[in-house]
Amino acid sequence: MAGGKGLGTPGWTVHLLQPSNPSDPHSPGFAHIPREGRGTSQGDLVPRPSLEASKTPNEYLSILQSDQGDKDSPYRGETGMTPEDWITAFMIHLSETGKPLDDYYANDTESISYLTGAFFQSSVLVPYAYWGRGDRQAGLNGYDPRDRDERVGARFSVVV
Repeated sequence: MAGGKGLGTPGWTVHLLQPSNPSDPHSPGFAHIPREGRGTSQGDLVPRPSLEASKTPNEYLSILQSDQGDKDSPYRGETGMTPEDWITAFMIHLSETGKPLDDYYANDTESISYLTGAFFQSSVLVPYAYWGRGDRQAGLNGYDPRDRDERVGARFSVVV
């Protein structure tokens, strides 16, 4: 996924996201955020457990912050997504699969995505994004960083 933030080559940022089928790196689209208790670990050398829904935004941020200095962490080098990152991922996912990303009403396996890459401690709310099946449009809103919701999780990416 490419975008225009200040990391990497000027004008481009490349995000590595988990593919929809982690056993096939060429599978179309991106992996859903699993609901609590439904995640799986991927990888052989350093198994990476799925980031499941039902944590608070503060808990997801804590995972990002505490694991950055740990060379054995499966989340080392990962970052939260911004609204711009999510929109780009949404469009890629839609074009590759024909289905919207984070359609949490579709079934009980998909979740809303916190955009922890756009959260600052001085903010009142953590932004989140989802596909609104009823009004057939993407939605962007915010949650208190201490709130927990079984339908909301986080998607991290590696920026190269």
